[in-house]
Amino acid sequence: MNNPARDVLKEITRAADFGFDFLDLTLEPPIARADRVDARRIRAALEVKELGVVGHTAYYLPFGSAFDAVRAGAITEAERCLEVFALVGVTLMNVHLDCRVPGHDPAFINRQNIESLEALLPTAERLGITLMVENVEGDDAESLAPVLDFLPAVGLHLDIGHANIGSGRKSSTATLLAKYGGRLKHVHLSDNKGKSDDHLAIGAGTIDWRRELRAVKATGYDATFTLETFYGDSALVTYSLNRVRELWASL
Repeated sequence: MNNPARDVLKEITRAADFGFDFLDLTLEPPIARADRVDARRIRAALEVKELGVVGHTAYYLPFGSAFDAVRAGAITEAERCLEVFALVGVTLMNVHLDCRVPGHDPAFINRQNIESLEALLPTAERLGITLMVENVEGDDAESLAPVLDFLPAVGLHLDIGHANIGSGRKSSTATLLAKYGGRLKHVHLSDNKGKSDDHLAIGAGTIDWRRELRAVKATGYDATFTLETFYGDSALVTYSLNRVRELWASL
């Protein structure tokens, strides 16, 4: 994934130099906001480096907001992302459900998120882009069911790091895949110690990677994985990349 605080074109070169197959292009501030990037130059740079591309949006867009104007603004920003992604060549775009709605019960929040995604689907379909919901910290199959069951056209974006977070509970990867493995569209990989989203190198946390990747492979999935290890030390990124490839090939 590109660092949205850095020039996108330089991030494309960095991803290619590491040996990645594609860029997980996130369109968010401060530099990579959708209205601040040049989609055609990004597409050209990806083609030169022979990189594929997947679309990522900011995790904090308020799709569940109780303020109509605020929620409408989030939808407008996501539509802007869809338009840019279409120019870049993206066919998958993730969204994160918004549960930060004080004073309202889960039913209200789910309804707000559903209505926001319903508003985005016509634009996504017109542009040939599939929307997918990324599980966030604390999500499991039960918590995502009200939205995913209501919107069968929306896929699952599995973040294995997020699935591992939660004091005293097991990873939710298995339950998410048991219910929605057939809708799996993309996977994020980073390690942590079960308390917070640390984005550690693979093997530096408590995640059982052989178990988690085996569960993914059992669904028949064999597409894109984003390595979300946020380090300045390139050796740790390279190690994690090679380790994931080795594990996947060994299963």
